[in-house]
Amino acid sequence: MRRLICHLAALCAALFTVVALPTAEAHAADASPLPGGHRFALRSEANGLFVSAEINDPGTQAAKLRARTAGGPEGLGSWEKFTLHSDDKGVTTALRSEANGLYVTTEVNYTGGHAGLLRARGTAIGDWQKFHLEEQPNGNYALKSKANGLYVTAEINDSGTDQAMLRARGATSPGSWERFTLVDLDATLGGVSRPAPASPATAEDFRVMSWNVCANVNETCGNYRVGGDVLGDRIVARLGGAAADYDALFLQEICEKHTGAIEAKLEAATKTGWHVRFAPIQYAVDGSMLKAARSCAKTGTVNAWTVDRGAYGIGLAVPDASTWSKAYELTSPPNQTVGTTVTRIEQRAALCATIPARALQFCTAHFSSGLATDDATGKYRQDQANQLRDIVHAETPAGYRTVFGGDFNVVPPDSTAPDGPKEALADLYAADRECDEGLWADRPRDGRVTKPVDGRAIKIDYIFAPATAQIVSCEVPADAGSSDHYPVFAHLRLPSA
Repeated sequence: MRRLICHLAALCAALFTVVALPTAEAHAADASPLPGGHRFALRSEANGLFVSAEINDPGTQAAKLRARTAGGPEGLGSWEKFTLHSDDKGVTTALRSEANGLYVTTEVNYTGGHAGLLRARGTAIGDWQKFHLEEQPNGNYALKSKANGLYVTAEINDSGTDQAMLRARGATSPGSWERFTLVDLDATLGGVSRPAPASPATAEDFRVMSWNVCANVNETCGNYRVGGDVLGDRIVARLGGAAADYDALFLQEICEKHTGAIEAKLEAATKTGWHVRFAPIQYAVDGSMLKAARSCAKTGTVNAWTVDRGAYGIGLAVPDASTWSKAYELTSPPNQTVGTTVTRIEQRAALCATIPARALQFCTAHFSSGLATDDATGKYRQDQANQLRDIVHAETPAGYRTVFGGDFNVVPPDSTAPDGPKEALADLYAADRECDEGLWADRPRDGRVTKPVDGRAIKIDYIFAPATAQIVSCEVPADAGSSDHYPVFAHLRLPSA
């Protein structure tokens, strides 16, 4: 849907807060969309209250954090909700306020009773926004600021509007004032279940594109570090004059803050409304049992990459008749330690959205890479394929027709390429029809190249439709454009149910 109201609230908060920022942060704040990842609340052990970002406070105390909200998780608002992010693969984590879309910052330049005050005002992640999480024996956490090496404390004895404010000033081992419970609100409260599909479902044609846009850190891609407007224009250009005919786009390797611009570009090109959903790829956070969304590399100018692009992950563009979506964490390899070297491994994701009035569900995913340090044997990609199969079939209520796809980083079962494991997608082929399926009689579960790599070429990008669907056309233009993947275009025809 066209920009959420909360985006405007975040922008207004930034405009009316005038603070001296460190040089690396001195650029206009860009309001963030709500991510598909988990939202957390922080509850102080010292007083049993939830931490709130005081958005309405003025001047140099705007959006300061205080442990002052009573009640249970079900009654919390945006001021008490935070998402976890990491730009160093989980060594540290940053907290971003849902209320204004800005990162919690340690004010190391403040003096006196406000030295080390925590405020949700950072427009990008730097050292002032990073915290080490340290799990405590009772299962809650201490937060140590990377900016000054001190623990975050709830100032229970302060009074007035400073009562229970959070400051990074505890220098010794954490006591009750330095311990917080991180409540996973999505896990605690659950989510809204899929709405019932329309019945009976009608016969219809629709078109889908899947494209790994390569818009993060690969310097060989033309989409490297681009902003949302540029990427949105390039995505619309790939659709050509048929943009208005498309019903869903599966997008991998995009940034969270691309989504609003892509949405706007699609709406301008099609003269209709769109939602662009997002799910982050994550890292396990050191010293904790938690995961944080991987940050996209910053954009800006060469040698001055300072503009935050939010989390890194996958996107799903669907018409704004879509009323429900859900992000899924796929089982992924854990971090590995060989000798003294730690390899930090991305925790992959899937994302689904429904259009109940048309009994349609669209899902996309990005599986593990298959590199030597990321699922070299293929075990986890097999598990991820099984999870996606269960999402599409076992977890989806009867009546929905699901089209799904993305970058699965594995070749088809009948591929002649040497890459394995070739049987990882066998169950998906058995239950559904892939866009390219059946084009060659001697190897029907194969397809055209979608990824030129290392002097050879393989198919690792897919669009699957229900077994009853007719594949009217399947196009894979051998032109990656500004990416390192070819897009896949499917024209599908579904019978009535």
